[in-house]
Amino acid sequence: MAAAGWGRYVVGRQRGFEVVSEPHRQHPDAGIQLPSRGSRHSAGYDLHTPVGFTLMPGARAVIVTDLKSYMLPDEVLSVYPRSSVGLRGVMLTNTVGIVDADYYANASNDGNIRLSFHNIGPEAFTAQAGDRIAQAIFTKYLLADGDGFAAGPERLGGQGHTGR
Repeated sequence: MAAAGWGRYVVGRQRGFEVVSEPHRQHPDAGIQLPSRGSRHSAGYDLHTPVGFTLMPGARAVIVTDLKSYMLPDEVLSVYPRSSVGLRGVMLTNTVGIVDADYYANASNDGNIRLSFHNIGPEAFTAQAGDRIAQAIFTKYLLADGDGFAAGPERLGGQGHTGR
């Protein structure tokens, strides 16, 4: 699948989603839905929760999607709460989730996308398994002049391991 110089990137495909490999699944009995766009002009791919959950006011929860994404080396996947979720006071703890191209298929978690939600609203938020809870948008990014990582080190692990 990978060619020399491409590391974990999927050669022959540009971008998309896959279910993580069995050893890295957090919800092995759940039917994982691959993200899709809701309409022809939707920018975001809807992410579905694999399990139901309730988030009380002030509470936080991490939802492991059992999904990974592949993309070209100069692309990023940005993850946002769906408006219907955000309007109820539920936000991503880090405000925008960033999934780098080299997060795909890493050894520690196979690139399993995790969503950390925080309920800042006055009421409990409940999602059922299969509900659309976030949206993900692929975009290109640019490098600054003199960027020392253009040919720099490869990612060593999963979440939070860039630069370690």
